[in-house]
Amino acid sequence: MRVPVEVRGTANDGNVLDESTYTGIVGVHGAMIWMSRKLQVGEEVEVTNRFSQRSAKFRVVWVKDPKNSELWETGVESLRPLDDFWGVRFPPKASHQ
Repeated sequence: MRVPVEVRGTANDGNVLDESTYTGIVGVHGAMIWMSRKLQVGEEVEVTNRFSQRSAKFRVVWVKDPKNSELWETGVESLRPLDDFWGVRFPPKASHQ
């Protein structure tokens, strides 16, 4: 699901990050975000959903090198429960009995 986002933070090298981009996938615990620069696993960023203007803190958990584009696939997980951050109702977690 493509959601326009703003990604902000300070990289491990001290450079300021402030990028308008979009997600490729969203989920109950995080997202895959297309980034123009490579972030490092473990870096924390603030993501703002530009539809709702809600912001949340995320941690980079994986980064995939660009293949046919100039954008990095960046996996992020939320540091707190997201509730309705993406504006999507996810199915309830299945209970195993």
